[in-house]
Amino acid sequence: MYLNTFVSTKMKIAITGHRHGIGKAFAEQLSARGHNIVGISRSDGENIRRTEHTANLIEPCDLLINNAISFYAQTELLFEVWHRWQHSKDIHHIWNISTKVCEWTEDKHINGLNMRETMQYRNQKMSLELAHTQLNAQNSNTKMTLIRPGSVRTQTFSDPNSISAEQYVEQVLAHQDTV
Repeated sequence: MYLNTFVSTKMKIAITGHRHGIGKAFAEQLSARGHNIVGISRSDGENIRRTEHTANLIEPCDLLINNAISFYAQTELLFEVWHRWQHSKDIHHIWNISTKVCEWTEDKHINGLNMRETMQYRNQKMSLELAHTQLNAQNSNTKMTLIRPGSVRTQTFSDPNSISAEQYVEQVLAHQDTV
């Protein structure tokens, strides 16, 4: 991964879905490390489906934590931001937050979702992963990392035995500091 720059360099970091769950944990922990956070969340009146507008907020940043999901807007936003940064001489980073559900070879029920919602969620995240793979194969100074959380407690219906979002993000960032 390309994230060891966090040890010494303060970055401007855009985080979609920064008010809840994993996005909130990233925002809090990275802000505590001195990074400038550009939060993008529906609860603040933003909507990642407004791709051009959202990309305008992200473009001046060093890193996008592409976390929020709203139909296929997470994938559309990835394409838009990556293409804006593609020819930049500056190094940029994109962390695409996916899910271990993409490792499944068949659809299984996800607690709190009906089967249709489970299939849609998996499809949307698989679309993100395919776009990640396609763009990552292109020549660019944009360094991408795919993050696949497993069972993380982000919803009221989450497995109570799952890891908290705060603990998960601590693990991700600790791993990055040792890279």
